[in-house]
Amino acid sequence: MEFISLGRDHDIGASCHFLHIDDIGILLDAGADPNEEGPASLPDFSPIQHRQVDHVMVSHAHHDHIGSLPAVNARWPMARLHLTHASQSLTTLMLYASERLQQRKYYEGSSPFPALFDEEDLDDVFDMFHSHPYNRTFPLDTKKTAAEFYYSGHLLGATGVLITTAENQRIFYTSDTRSEDQTIIPGGKYPSAPVDVLIMESTLGADPVAETVTRPEEEIRFAHQLKAVLDRGGSVLIPVFMLGRAQEILALLGRFKDERILDPKTPIYTAGGLREVSRIYDAFRNSTPRIDPDFEVYSVDQIRFPRTRKARQKAFSRPGIHVLASGMMIERTLSHQIAMEFLEHEQHAIFFVGFAKEDLPSGKLLHAAQSGAEGIILSHERGMQPIACEVDRFRFSGHAHRKELTELAVSLQPKTIILIHGQTDAKKWLKEELRQHCPDTRILIPSQGEKTSIVLR
Repeated sequence: MEFISLGRDHDIGASCHFLHIDDIGILLDAGADPNEEGPASLPDFSPIQHRQVDHVMVSHAHHDHIGSLPAVNARWPMARLHLTHASQSLTTLMLYASERLQQRKYYEGSSPFPALFDEEDLDDVFDMFHSHPYNRTFPLDTKKTAAEFYYSGHLLGATGVLITTAENQRIFYTSDTRSEDQTIIPGGKYPSAPVDVLIMESTLGADPVAETVTRPEEEIRFAHQLKAVLDRGGSVLIPVFMLGRAQEILALLGRFKDERILDPKTPIYTAGGLREVSRIYDAFRNSTPRIDPDFEVYSVDQIRFPRTRKARQKAFSRPGIHVLASGMMIERTLSHQIAMEFLEHEQHAIFFVGFAKEDLPSGKLLHAAQSGAEGIILSHERGMQPIACEVDRFRFSGHAHRKELTELAVSLQPKTIILIHGQTDAKKWLKEELRQHCPDTRILIPSQGEKTSIVLR
């Protein structure tokens, strides 16, 4: 088996990995870096430019796992793109949204790069989709090499991938995974042991706090702090990723209202693409793993976030909750704009509910607030602003914490572990931990573009 990581080797952007097994070329995901624009956002395909790609395993519909599918299709137009039924609907929506955003940013002058693909390119991509249910094998060639999807617990439609060779060796790709329940999505399911090679994410590998916080405890803290802000007449901004985190948070807010922790009349504002994603979540509620198949995201009352400044100021003048993209508060997004409005008002709050990357506005604001800084620049056009509002973070990640990852690795008894999809510190910590728990296992951290050969016995 040959393995080459094509995405970033020091971060989580542009997830894409090449496998060569039984004379078959396979890509595990084809993402783009959401923090970059234009060609710099894509994986580096040069190490495999003269190789054949026969199949692409699409683990889930987040941009850092699907954003380069059009580029892959342009280079290898005959490659089959495998994904779950729910991921097919979500990926279609997310790629159309990405194309529109790239076009808009180029024409308004906020990006120097034309869109990397257009709707005609997307039609070609969608023609190569092959959707599969969980726990049913599908062939990759005529020599009995096959794949099987295992529900990964990350978000709707997300999957790990088990590849079984003609000689019965087993390679398992976790992609993004979580073994513990969220609000809508239950914990992931994994293949039986042993596997020969485990290709495992490491997103939270450097976070020592995540494994010490239980979800029930965090839900209680979140509910109480929401109530405190609303009781003092303030509004709460919750920056979210439009796919996954938004729907989980809306479900949690709905439960708080049902339990009368929050006033059932408290308005919840939503906007943009996350509303379309919520409709897909509801459409698949009876055909995908769910904690409660009867729950619908749109059973939680939502008001469309107002478009005009006057209407927004009216909404901000009374208690309310604003669930808005983007989760990282990237400049010019709605959450970034509203954060600047809330920042100087002590009755309001900004509550992060997931990962806040340190070099993006979300991470910068969180660090500034936690370190006691008096002000921050969220926009150079607006300049320095005092931090008067409440700022906090609540750990509702869709990723496994490092204890979960260690337990998963131990349970699968792999001969080789390849650590991917995480910052350098995260992978290094996991490698040292796994050396203690899996002393007979070979543990690898490949660099971008590095060819790694693994003998399957």
